[in-house]
Amino acid sequence: MKKTVLAFIEAINEQNVPRIIQMMAEDFYFIDTYGHKENKEQMKTGWQGYFNWFPDYVIEVEEYIEAEKCSIIIGKASASYKGKKSRYWQIPACWKVAVKNNQIQRWQVFCDSKKQLDSMQTPIFENEQKGE
Repeated sequence: MKKTVLAFIEAINEQNVPRIIQMMAEDFYFIDTYGHKENKEQMKTGWQGYFNWFPDYVIEVEEYIEAEKCSIIIGKASASYKGKKSRYWQIPACWKVAVKNNQIQRWQVFCDSKKQLDSMQTPIFENEQKGE
C-alpha cells in the first residue's frame, strides 16, 4: 500500500495528470476538507483545474501511518496561486487514503483551506502590483 500511496503523491507533486488518472481506481473518490465528494470522472478535470490555480503545488510527507484498510499521511501542502510568490502558502494537512488493487480508491484531505482561499483573492497582497 505504501508504495502505491507514495507513487500517487509523486505524481501529484509532478502534476502528472495522466499518471494521476491512471493510478485512480474506477471507483475512485476524492473528498475535500469540506466533505464534498467527487468521483474519478469529475476529478479528471478537477486535478488539472487545481494545478492551473496552483502550478507549484507540493505535498510534503512527514509521517506515514498504515492500517488494515487505509493509510494516513501527515504533512504539509504548499503552493502559490497562479505561481505568484506573493500568494504563496504552506499549511499542515492530513490525507486518508485507501488502496484497491494497487490503485488509489479514496483520497481524502483534511486541512484548513483559509490560506488557499485567501491567496486567490485580489488584491490582498501588497506585492501583487509588482507581479511577484
